[in-house]
Amino acid sequence: MTAQPFSPAWEPADVDAGSLWAASGAAWLTDRRAGAPARLVREVVGAVRYLDHHGAGIGDLVPGDGLGLLAERAALAGSAPSDLTSAGGGSRLLRTLDGWLAVTMARDDDLAMIPAWLSIDPLPALADHWQTIEREVAGRPSGELVERAELLGLPVAGVGEVPHGGVEVTTFGWADARSVAGARVVNLASLWAGPLCGDLLARCGADLVTVESRERPDGSRRQRRFFESLHGRSRSVVVDFRDPGDVDRLRRLLATADVVIEGSRPRALAQLGIDAAALLADGPRVWLSITGYGRARGHRVGFGDDAAAGGGLVAWVDDEPRFVADAVADPVSGISAAAATVQLLGSGGRWLVDVGLALVARSMVGEWVPLDGRSPVAVPVARNDPGAPLPLGAATRRCCGEPASPPQVKKPRTSTTSSVGRCEV
Repeated sequence: MTAQPFSPAWEPADVDAGSLWAASGAAWLTDRRAGAPARLVREVVGAVRYLDHHGAGIGDLVPGDGLGLLAERAALAGSAPSDLTSAGGGSRLLRTLDGWLAVTMARDDDLAMIPAWLSIDPLPALADHWQTIEREVAGRPSGELVERAELLGLPVAGVGEVPHGGVEVTTFGWADARSVAGARVVNLASLWAGPLCGDLLARCGADLVTVESRERPDGSRRQRRFFESLHGRSRSVVVDFRDPGDVDRLRRLLATADVVIEGSRPRALAQLGIDAAALLADGPRVWLSITGYGRARGHRVGFGDDAAAGGGLVAWVDDEPRFVADAVADPVSGISAAAATVQLLGSGGRWLVDVGLALVARSMVGEWVPLDGRSPVAVPVARNDPGAPLPLGAATRRCCGEPASPPQVKKPRTSTTSSVGRCEV
């Protein structure tokens, strides 16, 4: 079976990109001298309007005709505008010998790998790791740094390294068309892109079930308001991925789904005996795989800021790149994935949908236009319907027949606040 480019049923919206960008909160987070990314604005608004046509109601919840989704995490976290440092603070744009590099260092594991990545002595306990990285990468070519980072599982990208982009789909046979309303969506992904996709589908009427690891729940639970905004329309299931019984119950749950959202490296699911192709034969109609760089490079780690830069979705000011909005590859991928899922459910068939954050970002690179000088640049605001709390594992028994007592919540592993949204298993 061969993957094909996904052809959306909607058109980019014919809108004033400058005024909508200024109203959305995303312009406040981005260097205003760059203007507004016209193609991104029109693509996102077109997808949001398609989702709203199917009941999502996003245009009435956030400013900028739905563009406010790109800035709502920053609104809830009180993030500062981005420049060479991302709005979330975990990523930097650094000059190399022959270009620019986007580096994310927000996990303890990433910091521990710096000496191996740069072939230097271990850093002193109080060393400024960013100062060290900036000094070391300045004299080395971007390609070499990216290659070593990929081998070590570090989220590092050369700015504009991805040559082409877009969502790809592979057909796995026939199934009747159905509405997203009432469809069961099982979300295995964490952090932002996958959960946003699930929430948008829930707003269209889907029955959303979120699955988390018993040992390592979604790291964004530390950001309670943001987590609830994405999961407030979901039910919660917990799974011990080391327990064969739990994994078997998870497989049965996935077989009942119309849509599966996951952000795992393909090898991780294979180790659990979960095979997307096998399940698509007579189970889910849409299997949505969200990774940093697509399934063909599913081992490569990519988070929202560095993946966007890898796709070339940056603002250029005085010949230097700047981050766009807040981890922009995450929300644009979540929106694109949700709209594609609604379309594919309605068209019939069984589909594997391959969403790479960097590839989606690359597909939205285009002309920048001046901001509308008559429109004030608005600060980011959150949705006006905050979600409800999602007690961990509250729906496990009902959804999976889990007999165990409610799980004890453990502190999530330290993780970046912007991520590919993968399910770490």
